[in-house]
Amino acid sequence: MAAEADLDAGVPLRERLSTATAYGLACLLHALTVSSLICGVLLVLRLEAVVQPLIGLVLILCAVLLRPRLGGLDPDLPTLPREEAPALYALLDDVADAVGVRRLDVVQVGTDFSVRVTTFGVRRRRRLVLGYPLWLTSAPQQRVAALAHELGHFASRDVRRGALVGLALASLAGGAEEMEHRTAVTEAAFDTSPLSRYADEMAVAAARFKAHGRTVNWVLWIPGLLMKGAARLLARLTLPSARRAEFQADAVAARVASTRAAVSALHDRRLGDVVTIEVHRLAVAVRTLGRTGSARRVDQDFWAKVGAHAASSRGSTRNDPDRVGAGDGTPADSDPLGRQDKDPGLPAIGLRATRLSTKAAYPATVLLDAARADAIEDELRDAKRLLARKIVQDCVQA
Repeated sequence: MAAEADLDAGVPLRERLSTATAYGLACLLHALTVSSLICGVLLVLRLEAVVQPLIGLVLILCAVLLRPRLGGLDPDLPTLPREEAPALYALLDDVADAVGVRRLDVVQVGTDFSVRVTTFGVRRRRRLVLGYPLWLTSAPQQRVAALAHELGHFASRDVRRGALVGLALASLAGGAEEMEHRTAVTEAAFDTSPLSRYADEMAVAAARFKAHGRTVNWVLWIPGLLMKGAARLLARLTLPSARRAEFQADAVAARVASTRAAVSALHDRRLGDVVTIEVHRLAVAVRTLGRTGSARRVDQDFWAKVGAHAASSRGSTRNDPDRVGAGDGTPADSDPLGRQDKDPGLPAIGLRATRLSTKAAYPATVLLDAARADAIEDELRDAKRLLARKIVQDCVQA
């Protein structure tokens, strides 16, 4: 606990003011959403004039765009219930207890080179998205370090993971994205062959649609711009706290998995780009070259080749001086913050690893031995088979 105490001590006044302002902005956003909905409904119900219902509809639209994004389970990812993966959940419970946070509710297995813990639903249940490429290419204690780091964000009072600011960030990001979809002119809907008998009619319809779309775009451009600006301001205000939370999560990972495992896990995060490219290359090769064979053989060969490629690349990426300050290669997926490792304001992996190496070394408090690791791998067998088939069929970049 000494590392966390060092980071908690002496929080600068500027950081406190920035965090307090972020909370105030988030409260204002939520209050604005509720008030817009109420006022919009009241104006729509008053039918004495034409202008008032129109204003009410605009307010209701703004409230809908700024609604809280509570999230949910990804239907495209395999879900592991607790009763089907007792060994995995036992490990997760041990890590959560060691970190000092609430236990996870559900686990989904994904294709990203990452381990993410998100909240979803009204009850703010916690979901672990276990990226199998990261799990496959990491040593047992590095897996524990990755889990402890993600759970450590909840123990370190990361404002971006909190309900108030986290929901505000998700609302602004989701609202801005929906606004872009609404203002985009779907020209492809009017595309037709010049030889078509309806080519002239389609050209006239496209011109009218574009003229109408320009008016709508100008009306919705200002709210979309305000949403983007508010999202950037909120992210900027929470950046000092997020930097501190990142270091605290590293300290938690070192205390739970050992300092050596936490440092090596940080170094191996640089394998993300290498593994991602290899996964995509294998998927394209299997689909393009027509290497059919049995489905079971394809599944086994796929992940075996990914693991072998990561093992052969580990030394070169760790010793590459050009990648000392690189990120971890995780894409901006269903996380509303856009993955903190990609935020240029957050500390780079090289700085984080150096900081841990200069601190007092911790032994592991949670061990993942060979027997436990094999049991978990056996529980992940069906999930990784489904992931391999999905990647090969869709040729997605994991």
